[in-house]
Amino acid sequence: MKKTFLLLLMALLCLALLTACGGAADDPAGEPAAEEAAEQDLEFLLGSWFAQEASVGDETKDPYDVFGGTFSLYFSDNGECTMAIDQQRAIVNYELTDNGVVLTGDGVYEATFDDAERKTMTLGIPSGDIMVNVLLEKYEE
Repeated sequence: MKKTFLLLLMALLCLALLTACGGAADDPAGEPAAEEAAEQDLEFLLGSWFAQEASVGDETKDPYDVFGGTFSLYFSDNGECTMAIDQQRAIVNYELTDNGVVLTGDGVYEATFDDAERKTMTLGIPSGDIMVNVLLEKYEE
């Protein structure tokens, strides 16, 4: 009886050890696959995005006329985004969501992707009682 109990206990310990040390078959280093997928998914966002047009109410305007200069976003891989209007810059944090990006700094700004390739996005910027929607396009080098 003692031998049977010890064999059963040894088998359970071996099973626990194997499940604790094992990794996924496609992940030999044992690193989380979800984290790698998130980093790869973020690659499309990194870099410069430039405003192509700005909508104020029902009227579409040139971004230069709305902001008094160029408007751009630069996403880096450390979770920060540089928001630039002409020569003035502000650093904000960003978080990628299922259908867009949320920027947080002095306020919260939400952008949604306009196409399946995620090469254009529309950013909503509240300005008093008015919402300014800015269409941005990814700069491809």
